[in-house]
Amino acid sequence: MDLRSIECFLRVAETLHFGRAAEELHLSQPALSQRIRTLERDVGAVLLERNRRGVRLTAAGRAFLAPARASIAHGEQAVEQAQRAARGLHGRLRLGFTVVASYTALPQAVQEFRSRYPEVVVDLTEINSPAVEDALDRGEIDLGVLHPPLERARLHTMALPAEPLLLAVPVGHRLAAESSVAFADLAGESMLVPPRSVGPVLFDKLLACFREAGVEPRVVQEATPVTTVAGLVAAGAGIGFVSRGVADSTRPGVVFREVPAAPAIPMAAAWLPPGPEPTGRRFLELLGAHLGRS
Repeated sequence: MDLRSIECFLRVAETLHFGRAAEELHLSQPALSQRIRTLERDVGAVLLERNRRGVRLTAAGRAFLAPARASIAHGEQAVEQAQRAARGLHGRLRLGFTVVASYTALPQAVQEFRSRYPEVVVDLTEINSPAVEDALDRGEIDLGVLHPPLERARLHTMALPAEPLLLAVPVGHRLAAESSVAFADLAGESMLVPPRSVGPVLFDKLLACFREAGVEPRVVQEATPVTTVAGLVAAGAGIGFVSRGVADSTRPGVVFREVPAAPAIPMAAAWLPPGPEPTGRRFLELLGAHLGRS
């Protein structure tokens, strides 16, 4: 039983005239009659009676009329829903992101996306960068905002603006009075660093910066995420690098200083091919616009 045959039945039921119904449906009368016969066979009952005086609905036809109209309406709704989903206007977006990403323009982009596309349900998951890769690889999320380079070559990426690193030091620290700090100034300082397992490339870049300055960093504690680093600095546990977004959020008892030689945190959006889904493409456009403005 197909919607076209049901539509044919409804047109005959409304006009009670095979000729007019066939004309409105752009069908020949024999083709329309064949459609009705096929529908009646599928239903298992005669729906329309035709005689010299015209066409009338049988009891089965009258019972079939309202559900038939509803099925056409539901079919049209389904088509419209599918078309909206294909354009990224309806559906679901499962987004995974890192803590660093949450301190960029990402939250504002999500808020605007939800406002602009209310028919799209957005599921948010904050995890570290390797976990974002894992979730993408397993199909648990549709789109991720994370830190390249990626371990899984099959993931596709779109580069986003990198996040500069700033040095977080306690108020009253000797470096708090400086407007800019060099790696050589960090000799002997108690350093808080993220575990290498979370971001090996950035970890190695930071270590290289220390060594190029002739400094062997004195690591007193591994800490992640960067918000924890800021909290530990406030508690006097040491000093450490945080992203500019975290620094901009401010924290009592902590000041942030530029270290010109410090590497930036690379940022990218990633997805599993052949995606991203239409909702993901719309979100990437919006996110790119927000990060460009910021």
